[in-house]
Amino acid sequence: MNLTELRSSNPTLELQLRQDPLRHMRAIEAACHAIALSERPSYAKNETEIKVAITGTINGQPSTPRSLTSSSLRQLVCVEGVATKVSAIKPKIVTSVHFCPSTNQHSSKDYIDATDSQLGLPAVDNDGREIPDRIIGITSSIYPVKDNEKNPLETEFGLSKFKDHQTIVLQEMPEKAPMGQLPRSIELVLDDDLVDRVKPGDRIQVVGVYR
Repeated sequence: MNLTELRSSNPTLELQLRQDPLRHMRAIEAACHAIALSERPSYAKNETEIKVAITGTINGQPSTPRSLTSSSLRQLVCVEGVATKVSAIKPKIVTSVHFCPSTNQHSSKDYIDATDSQLGLPAVDNDGREIPDRIIGITSSIYPVKDNEKNPLETEFGLSKFKDHQTIVLQEMPEKAPMGQLPRSIELVLDDDLVDRVKPGDRIQVVGVYR
């Protein structure tokens, strides 16, 4: 999705997208799901997630780790720098499914941490409509091993849902740091198809939500 084209056709919507990106991105992805379901009836809504990428200029020129301030929190930003540290790709659990041999029943648990893009947004039902007075918050990270009756649980790894997770340290470019001061850095959190795109030493521009 090109912000430059959106700005020329609908400046108000482009401004709303930059100031409240998480809510609008979820609406755009829900619309993509609806289009995919109408164009291809075999499209599995619960198994495939369409992700929308943002391109184009945001504030005239990219920001640097030094220029990001608290006024940019929860807004869409474009930051450039040098990748100095890239972590290994790790599977991050999203939903765990468990089977209880004693009761012959399945159960599941969703996990939301401080880096989740849904954190702080209104909850939605199965049809994509927002549920009033319900805000998505951080869930417990305790992995269930027993049910409420203290019966042991077995994890169904084939039914559980995971996503790729990676962190990157992005440092201010040396030529843009003030003379006599050390370059500043920020941490990037990458999920799903964004992982394994950057190597240490790469000079990159990243569009994302500043948390």
